[in-house]
Amino acid sequence: MTKVDITAQAETDGSLHAVEQRTFDFNGDFTAVWWTFEGLPSNAELKVNSVRMARVDGDGNVVGEWETLPGVPFVLDWRDAGGPGTDAYSVDAPKNTVYAFFDVSDEKAVIELDYTVVNGVQAYKDVAEVNWKYVGDQWEESSADITMTLALPVPQGVAVEPGENVRAWGHGPLDGSLAINSDGSVTYTVPKVNAGQYAEARVLFPVAWLTNLSPDAAKLHADEARLDKVLAEEEDWADQANHNRMQSLAFVIGCGVLCVLLIAWALWSYFRYGKEHAPSFTDEYWRDVPDPRVHPAVIGRLWRWDRESQDDFTATLMHLSHSGAIRIDRGTYQDQKSFGRTETVEDYYLTRVPAVADAVENPIDRQALDLLFGTIAAGGDSLWFGTIQQYGKDHPEKFLDAMKTWQGIVSAETNRWDFFEVKGKRYQGYLVTLAILVGVAGLGVGLLTDNFIPLIFMLPTAIALGVIGNYLPRRSVEGNNLVAKCKALRNWLRDFSSLDERPPTDVKVWGEFMVYAYVFGIAKQVMSELQTHVPELFEPAAGTAYGYGYVPWWFWYAPTHGAGGAVMPAAGDLLHTAVSNTVSTAQAAISGASGNFSSGGGFGGGFSGGGGGGFGGGGGAR
Repeated sequence: MTKVDITAQAETDGSLHAVEQRTFDFNGDFTAVWWTFEGLPSNAELKVNSVRMARVDGDGNVVGEWETLPGVPFVLDWRDAGGPGTDAYSVDAPKNTVYAFFDVSDEKAVIELDYTVVNGVQAYKDVAEVNWKYVGDQWEESSADITMTLALPVPQGVAVEPGENVRAWGHGPLDGSLAINSDGSVTYTVPKVNAGQYAEARVLFPVAWLTNLSPDAAKLHADEARLDKVLAEEEDWADQANHNRMQSLAFVIGCGVLCVLLIAWALWSYFRYGKEHAPSFTDEYWRDVPDPRVHPAVIGRLWRWDRESQDDFTATLMHLSHSGAIRIDRGTYQDQKSFGRTETVEDYYLTRVPAVADAVENPIDRQALDLLFGTIAAGGDSLWFGTIQQYGKDHPEKFLDAMKTWQGIVSAETNRWDFFEVKGKRYQGYLVTLAILVGVAGLGVGLLTDNFIPLIFMLPTAIALGVIGNYLPRRSVEGNNLVAKCKALRNWLRDFSSLDERPPTDVKVWGEFMVYAYVFGIAKQVMSELQTHVPELFEPAAGTAYGYGYVPWWFWYAPTHGAGGAVMPAAGDLLHTAVSNTVSTAQAAISGASGNFSSGGGFGGGFSGGGGGGFGGGGGAR
């Protein structure tokens, strides 16, 4: 219910006349809503004067004319389902329930209930009292934007004195408020009443203002003083409400202070364990490999903050090719198709050079050679790139295990160099865990207490903790110095063509540099600059001494032409794609085999949380 507007009048005869308009946002098909009035005073009686209905637009404005619903006799079966089959209203007198029947679907409508509670105002020896749940606790949906104005029967010439001759209290959500107006009316406003909650008005005024009471109504509580009892009750409830408000305020302040402390601790952790060490190497350019002792795959890990990548495997094969442990060639083979057909495939193939490969000592290189030629090639000394993909399809588990083993060795070698400080990683774990806990706690508190103010502090704090945590891992002093050289080499490879110096023309130097250019992600840019500024590196005669099929070093990084003249991708790109696709295919095959398929005082002011003794009830819809 998006809006509730109630206008009520306490009459001089003790009756309470109310006109209640509720705006319903119907999502689906609905045929009825109902109001139930419970806890009426012993001498009270409910009388329905009229029920009207109108459609409203998205802003809540009435569209078209109001429809006055006719009254029909109530049928007991309608308590559970059904209705008269036409727009109408009916009163279930034994249950003090009013039904409005209609037929709506996915639209907004306002329903107006005009009713009178005879003897809804109780007359005591010293005061008259209205104790009324104008929003009952039996509504199955929340009510929002609630305004209730209660007019009192102020005699002509009598001035209203809040807290003296008119006292008013509100019970229910603590964000509700009330005001006693100079004309003798009391206005209650509540932003929202959730299902199961209520909003209640309690108003005291001089009993002498009820000038037309029936003898029975005047006699019922004639000997009972009410004022002191009500004041005592309301004082107690007000104290409790203020205590709850203070607790709520203290909780919000506590959340704010805690969030500030957490951010301060996170910043301290960053400056203590996360801020990068200043490198001793500060030159803009470096014209050599970063460190000949450190494998290019480890450089890749250092460059990417220890994140695994298939690029490292490709870079390792480029490194092995440069060192002469493997040779890359270009050729064709016949691929067997269905129905006995064959297809000529142009591809690159790798050949192990035993004289060099057998002398390889680095465990990263040894494991890469064993993966390719021991596992995939089954002990052979050569294999096509296509063989790698086929092996992954035929043996997905073995292929993934082999790749994980190789990545594990790269991790071990990276850890051996102590390029990353342990405390930074540990504190990153602390901060990321705290970020998740603070975010979940903020949402949980908001949903459980309907108080989203702490979330205003906690959500940004969770984000801040996560961001700071992301920057907490740092490289060691040695690691940061090495990265400084990597950046300087990257800068030189990127800018060499624009510098006032002659670049090297040694094929072997560039063969080594290009491995790092690939790791840094600038291989294509560097190749383009080399082809423009050092064209002699790409002379066709460079490979003629090796016979047809020899693939020069730069074909790892630049496209070439096959036997039929068709353009073949750069060998490095083709190998990276082959390995990455094979890993994805193998993972999908294993996932499919394991069944992992893919399949919401009385002077006015604030409310107290007490009360609940007034008449009212709630309602529902179907």
